[in-house]
Amino acid sequence: MYACDGQNGAAITAFKAGPFSIGYIGFPTGSVTGNTASLTEIISQLKATKPALGLTCIRVPVSAFADGPDLELPYVSNPETAIADLQNWDLMGVSKNLRRDIRKAERSGLSVSQSSDPALGPDIYNMYASAVKHHGGSLRYNAAYFSSLLELANQNPALQVFVASLDNDTVGFAVIVHHAGSANYLHGGARADVRHLSPSDLILAEAVASARSGGDDIFNFMASPADQPTLVRYKEKWGGETRSLKTYTLRLSPVYPLFKAAEGMYRLIS
Repeated sequence: MYACDGQNGAAITAFKAGPFSIGYIGFPTGSVTGNTASLTEIISQLKATKPALGLTCIRVPVSAFADGPDLELPYVSNPETAIADLQNWDLMGVSKNLRRDIRKAERSGLSVSQSSDPALGPDIYNMYASAVKHHGGSLRYNAAYFSSLLELANQNPALQVFVASLDNDTVGFAVIVHHAGSANYLHGGARADVRHLSPSDLILAEAVASARSGGDDIFNFMASPADQPTLVRYKEKWGGETRSLKTYTLRLSPVYPLFKAAEGMYRLIS
């Protein structure tokens, strides 16, 4: 669905969570078409039309690396890491240990390419699920989602899917979306049995270099869970700077307190 203040608009991506529906404005970055400052006007329009939306709530992620407004809504903060000056980034400026791991991956016979083959969806999903489990996160996407991403990558150059191959097998991946001068790292993972070869490092080196040569100003590793400082430190090894991303919540339904309670319980037991 879409929201508009008359001149500017934003896409709302809706996710189902049991009986609840949660919308995200401009998923995953919170951006709008037109003037970003108009996000406040769009929020006002959503407040006025909330019964017709059929959503429990709308969440608005506002990147710390964009000129987004401060909204008068409750929010939670998470660390967001990005290479903020991508055009002046150089691989020689990153951690020596990281450069060593990249060289090890190159010597191991791994190769990196871009793919748009939907048949790789199940393999990529399995690696995504393994990465989420490895970091103690929650699964949000299925194999069909990744097959759709690969198919879309064949139609839209703003979406790139990098894959690492070893002996003709796909062993790692990263999904990058380019928007408004920023390369956004959406998903990534590697097969557990080859993680010691550092395929993710080799993929990221290729993805960051590709974004730089393509003219992007920022490479955004996106937000990390607040309870995963090692993940933040890994992103910072690439020359990333960490700031605080705010995700605002606009309550739309009287059942929102029930959703909030269920969400808290799910996070506690997952």
